[in-house]
Amino acid sequence: MNNQNGGTNRHPEARQNARPVQRRPVNSGSAPVNHPSGQRRPPVQNAGRSVPQRPVQRQQNVQHKPQPAKAAPSKNARPNAPVNAKRTPPKKVQQKPVKASKGLIGLLAGAAVILVLVVLVAVVINFYQKETALLKNEVTIEAGTVRPDINMYFDGELTFPDLMKCNLNFDEVNINLPQTVNFNINIYGLNYPCKLYIVDTIPPTGEGVAQEMFAGQELPDALSCITNINDVTDVSAYWKDVPDLSYGGNFFLNAFLVDAAGNETPVTVPFKVTKDSTPPEIKGALDLEVYIGDSVTYLSTLIVTDDYDPEPVVTVDNSAVNVEEEGVYEVIYTATDFSGNSTSVSVDLTVKEKPEGYIEPEEVYELAREILDEITEPGMTEEEIALQIVWWCRYNIKFILKTNSDSWTEAAYNAFINRTGNCYSTVYAVKVLLDVAGIENMIIERWPYETATHFWNYVKLNGQWYHCDATWREGYDSYFFMYTTKELQNFWQGGWNGFQYRVDDYPESATESVQSRIDYRNHTIKEQ
Repeated sequence: MNNQNGGTNRHPEARQNARPVQRRPVNSGSAPVNHPSGQRRPPVQNAGRSVPQRPVQRQQNVQHKPQPAKAAPSKNARPNAPVNAKRTPPKKVQQKPVKASKGLIGLLAGAAVILVLVVLVAVVINFYQKETALLKNEVTIEAGTVRPDINMYFDGELTFPDLMKCNLNFDEVNINLPQTVNFNINIYGLNYPCKLYIVDTIPPTGEGVAQEMFAGQELPDALSCITNINDVTDVSAYWKDVPDLSYGGNFFLNAFLVDAAGNETPVTVPFKVTKDSTPPEIKGALDLEVYIGDSVTYLSTLIVTDDYDPEPVVTVDNSAVNVEEEGVYEVIYTATDFSGNSTSVSVDLTVKEKPEGYIEPEEVYELAREILDEITEPGMTEEEIALQIVWWCRYNIKFILKTNSDSWTEAAYNAFINRTGNCYSTVYAVKVLLDVAGIENMIIERWPYETATHFWNYVKLNGQWYHCDATWREGYDSYFFMYTTKELQNFWQGGWNGFQYRVDDYPESATESVQSRIDYRNHTIKEQ
């Protein structure tokens, strides 16, 4: 049965004797709820356990000031606590004090680390500055004087030399060539650009060589007149302030040596200049005869000499010649030496119609090549080849007084094919064979003569001229080979010589006899 206060009477005795107790608010932390009658609702016993009850104070009709809303209880608040229960002040929890020295030590430790780092950085920077201060970025050396190396770029030794690198191989640098070499030196991981300057400031040196020349002759190359030239680079030379040498005399000329860097050195060269007033001499200027349409060999018999110039310049004026028309034409030879002296001679060139049955020169030369191959062997000297030619013509061309030869080509052709001919046939047979062998030669004609003319060969062997005659002679079973002019003119047979000629029109012959070396029977030449 419910009572007025809505309580439940399980045990009446207990109700009478029970002390009124304050009801634990349902909601923890909320204000006590008043019953509409003004009385408090009796406390409700918790099932299974009794809650001690305190006397309930009666409420006075006192108006209470509204209290400010209380904050919601914390999660740690004790549930079902009486609203008006006297609160026991919470005990102050004694927190362990944070040691102030712990934070200070941390700060000091951090500051110490920073300080250590700063000091280390400063030490490293100072070390690096001292190390790199030893480096020199540029080095200059004189060309050709010293071989550069890496040590030239340091004023001292690095603390850790193994940590230094260089991308230049100094052994491969051409120290004789003035140049600028760019490269890098790496010190402890950093590259530093460096330069090697190879300069040439030393001028070349040399000594002049005394020279002799002729007035009007061109000056020799200046470099060829200087010896003992010393410089690390290539050197050139030039003449400076050359005086007039045309009158001859003794001079001292200045040649300047110049090296690749432009350094110059004057060198004095003594000169003896001879005034040359003697013109060259022309010999062998013989009259020529050709057939219409043939080519003319103008200089085949011409010999030019000079007292000073070993090779005078020879010109041929054939402007008046017409090889397509019969006639006699003038040909002018002019020889000029290096001093400007010159001399001229003229000869007659006779142009004739080709006779019937004319034989071309090439046909004759082809026959000569075949014969030369038969009578010579590879490795023979010019002397030995010439001897075989003269010997072959002497004993293979039968002499006949009269021939039907209207040209030299026909005379030589008949000598090769018919093996017959007179001195004209024989002399041209020898000449054609010598031409094929590449041996310089010319033909000499007897002059003066009383009853008959005669021809023989003049051959240049070992740089000298010799007389050779392969024509059969009655009562003389031999031939003439490499005779000097004196030996030939002293040959007498039956009280007669027959080898007179215009000596001045031909080059001078050799003067030393070689007859002791000639084996005429076996047509061989003895060794010297």
